[in-house]
Amino acid sequence: MNELPPPLSAERKRHTANAGTSRTRPIFLRLVTWCVVMVWRTCVDWRAKRPFLTRATAHLSIIVLTLVAIALSGVGLPSPRAALGEASNGNIAPVFNLAASEPQATPPPVLPPSTNWSIGSEADVVARLPIPHTTIPERVRAQVTAYVVQAGDTIYDIAAQFGLSPDTIVWSNREGINDAPWLIQPGLELFILPVDGVYHTALAGESVASIAGAYEVEPTALYNEWNGLEDGEQPHEGQLLVVPGGEGEQVDWTPPPLYPSPGPAGLSYGICRGTAVSGPGGNGWFTYPTGSSRVSGWYFHDPRNPTHIGLDYACRMGDPLYAADNGVVTIAGWNGGYGILIEVNHGNGFVTRYGHFSELAVGCGQSVYQGSLLGYCGSTGWSSGAHLHFEIRHQGTPQDPQAYLP
Repeated sequence: MNELPPPLSAERKRHTANAGTSRTRPIFLRLVTWCVVMVWRTCVDWRAKRPFLTRATAHLSIIVLTLVAIALSGVGLPSPRAALGEASNGNIAPVFNLAASEPQATPPPVLPPSTNWSIGSEADVVARLPIPHTTIPERVRAQVTAYVVQAGDTIYDIAAQFGLSPDTIVWSNREGINDAPWLIQPGLELFILPVDGVYHTALAGESVASIAGAYEVEPTALYNEWNGLEDGEQPHEGQLLVVPGGEGEQVDWTPPPLYPSPGPAGLSYGICRGTAVSGPGGNGWFTYPTGSSRVSGWYFHDPRNPTHIGLDYACRMGDPLYAADNGVVTIAGWNGGYGILIEVNHGNGFVTRYGHFSELAVGCGQSVYQGSLLGYCGSTGWSSGAHLHFEIRHQGTPQDPQAYLP
């Protein structure tokens, strides 16, 4: 007689089912993994992916090491505080108003004079007092520069523009201004020094010691960054030297009287104003004001005196001097270093000046023609002997007379 097997308990049935499922699941996962690997190996170029995987691995390693280092050191990351010099107790909380619809001007912070800004031992944020603006120190100009006079300029305006004294502007442009600062005109080029002082033209035989003594400064003052002199080196004739702190002759800032109407010949004095400047127009060409081409002094921008802006013609005391072209007398009389000066406006942009007269033959507002007598040769003003200082200016800019004369 056959015996039946004993019935399986419910628990054993569940165990048997789970065992079968667990055996099936690993086989399925292996199959899926195998398929993915085969597809990856078939479709992916390992050589192309290797650099990317290498970089990704390196970056992940750095991140992991950083996190581990932070965890091991126990350093916290405190939130920043807005209050200046605030200790770690944080009694004052920053308030930010983000609801403002219109910008409002905020005054710069003011530091109380008695406040001590110290950081306690428990502070975790180092705060600096903000500076609302940057202070840029004043820098000395690196070299001598040139400035062209503009309409309406005065010596005082130009000096203030460059931070120099008015005397320095005159002392640096003795030839151009001729100690008559009221005569500057638009178009005249002026030297602007880096510092207050004198711009000296070295004469033949002058030394550093003699120049320094003349301006009452130490000889070492001339060995500066602007003169290009090595220690012990002497200047050459015509060299322009910046003499810091030097002082020239006292400047007379009082202009001569302004005559409202033409004065009598031989007695005019000063600058003509209020007169109708009308008369014969210039021919556009000039003749010798002395009747001769002989030069006895400096040429225009002479290498021995580079700042000279005229031509010094030879003449003897009392020799007649003539108008170089048609025009109207606009200056007649004493004017600083020019001594007794005649200026003739030719009405075509050209003006001629004649300096150092001993006596005048024309007056303010008087019409003259080419070859008309203006006065007589002398040595008045800034002169060391009888001669005629002659200038030609076009639109206020000095020209070389030899370029216009026959």
